[in-house]
Amino acid sequence: ATSDGSQPAASARILYLGVQKEGFVQKMKFAGIRRYAETRRWEVVAVPKPQSVPARIPALLEKYRPIGCVAEFFGGDRSFLVPDLFGSLPVAYLDMPEDLRHGFAGRAVSVDEEAVARTALRELSAVRPASLAVVEFRKPLAWSAKRAAAFRSLAAAEGRTCNIFAAYAGETVPARAARLTQWLSALPRPCGVFAVNDEIARHVCAACRTACLHIPKDVSLIGVDNNPKRCETDGPALSSIQIDFERMGYLAARMLAERSENRAAVGPLMVARRKSTSGRGRHEHRMLEAMEMIRREACDGLTAAALAARFDCSRRLFNMRFREATGHSVLDEILHVRLERAFTLLSQTDMSIGAVADFCGFRSYWALDFLFRTRFGMSMGKWRKLNGRIGR
Repeated sequence: ATSDGSQPAASARILYLGVQKEGFVQKMKFAGIRRYAETRRWEVVAVPKPQSVPARIPALLEKYRPIGCVAEFFGGDRSFLVPDLFGSLPVAYLDMPEDLRHGFAGRAVSVDEEAVARTALRELSAVRPASLAVVEFRKPLAWSAKRAAAFRSLAAAEGRTCNIFAAYAGETVPARAARLTQWLSALPRPCGVFAVNDEIARHVCAACRTACLHIPKDVSLIGVDNNPKRCETDGPALSSIQIDFERMGYLAARMLAERSENRAAVGPLMVARRKSTSGRGRHEHRMLEAMEMIRREACDGLTAAALAARFDCSRRLFNMRFREATGHSVLDEILHVRLERAFTLLSQTDMSIGAVADFCGFRSYWALDFLFRTRFGMSMGKWRKLNGRIGR
């Protein structure tokens, strides 16, 4: 506290509600929340899921006195943390189902399911399968159905048919496993199978063993989330699409600062290619390490050449591998992170434009100004006037 008893700006905090102890995905979201919070000197408090129930919210708000909350939405649970629980306190929701987002006047960050499906189709098409198929989650959920429907629609647009293994409410685990085995056995081979997440991809692996189907000779398989515990253990290593969950957390935290009703969607960050898609490509953990370094150090002057050197690789070869994994160059990612920081400083602080360039890792004001004008068609000064400074 300051001499007059008030709390300094650095003590401002936000709550991240609904955190699971072993949540692999949530660790990435939390990293994104903290990345934005650091730009505002906020503290972030992670509240476990058992303590994030509606009845406990008033006590949590009284204890921590946050300036905002980021709240998880889990599965098909409709008794989620409704905005009324928080009064005038801003709340940003993660993974809120589309059917609930309709008519919801608030902040929500979701996954771009069509972008995920498009990435899966591109990866499976590269191995030239005779047929395509998609396996839904083990119980009927909106996100799973949407992901599967998007995959089938995109395949149809390319003139290809796609079989869907649908989820049935109330189906027992043994019954589903037997049905999945029979379904896989009937597919034309070789088949490209898209599992809506890594857990389901492992179920497909087990069914393939029962049906005496070889991965990747008979079945090329890709999942979603890139969870190492599921992708690199218990059978063939699984190729998987990693969604940019870190950015999801970052955007949610930024929405709290902007205090405006908003929506955002994030798509794939990269594809980790492993044995289950015919062994094409390499393990992509090094590209994930590179991405983390960029997001941590881009504004400190990190360059593409310096990053490649850390991995004992030529810049050209490293950039080729990075582009193969992410769809864009190392420099594009570095500039993207720097521009994110520039947006934050321009809209949330009174820092001079020249100082913004230096703080974001650009060699000069002119370098940032040229990039800004090229991408957004206006100067930083004009952008700041149009968007205004939001109170700190």
